Amino acid sequence: MNANQHHPLALDDPRFRLVDGRTRPEFMLIGGMKCGSTSFATYLAAHPQVKITGPKEPNFWSWNRFPARYQDFFVNETPIPGPGPGQYVSGEFTTSSLIHPLVPRRVQANLPGLRIFVLLRNPVDRAYSHFMMSKTAGLENECSFEEIVRREMDEIPELLAAHERGFLDKVGNAQSCYSTIDGTPICVAKHEQNSPTRRIRDDLDLRDFYFKSYVFRSLYHDQLHRWLRLFPRQQLMIIQSESFFENEAGTMDEVAGFLGLEPFAFQAAEQLQRSWDAGASNASEIPQDYPALNDATRRLLTDFFEPYNQKLYRLIDVDYGWN
Repeated sequence: MNANQHHPLALDDPRFRLVDGRTRPEFMLIGGMKCGSTSFATYLAAHPQVKITGPKEPNFWSWNRFPARYQDFFVNETPIPGPGPGQYVSGEFTTSSLIHPLVPRRVQANLPGLRIFVLLRNPVDRAYSHFMMSKTAGLENECSFEEIVRREMDEIPELLAAHERGFLDKVGNAQSCYSTIDGTPICVAKHEQNSPTRRIRDDLDLRDFYFKSYVFRSLYHDQLHRWLRLFPRQQLMIIQSESFFENEAGTMDEVAGFLGLEPFAFQAAEQLQRSWDAGASNASEIPQDYPALNDATRRLLTDFFEPYNQKLYRLIDVDYGWN
């Protein structure tokens, strides 16, 4: 399908319709969370042909934030595939875009030629890093990581089925993404001792669930498959986070090439001289050391993720060797 033609699943929702004659993003990093997106955004912004003027994660396509201002965050009304001297490209880096089932449909209706980046980290490490971030922030005070993991594992089949139904819903009814087949809101466990489950009743509940979803958010195959059903593979650059962490400058050279930018010495940029999370802007964002994940829980998660990882490898024709 030509990039200028809309996919049959494209969702022209008036709340997310971009206005002609105003600027719009030329690229998006869509996820995943805790996979290096902050560093990626900071490194890319160091390139002299990249201008980032809005918030790193506007969350427009998922939660409809900044509906009036979103298009003010970018620099071009039409994409510049190979910017020359004095020309710039711009985009955004919202990690909720990868997991929300309706985002690829909303984006396709407005930005069919978009260039898309995806960072994917070992799902066990991603899940544990996500949990420890929540714990450090005081959001996980009662249940252990393993207790939460086991509860999430039980919830996943129903959530996966609901997300697929929501993705395929003809009118893009978001409630389909978190309801059973008969329309009942799905229940998920609270991360509290002796506490009942809670229902996902609306988008705010879904957002809160995603924010502390450690296992479900690490199931990359289903998330990425939705994007690949709407966008041709050549418009996506999928990056293994571990490779990015090992060779930031080399990865960013490839990113610049993907965007058609002029060569730039990323390895000499100030941003690449900082800590592993070069995007940290204040002390509260700098990751702290935390205890290693115990072997038993790591094995539990590794075994659980293995079939999902194999599906991912077949989808993208790359084996990341996460075991």
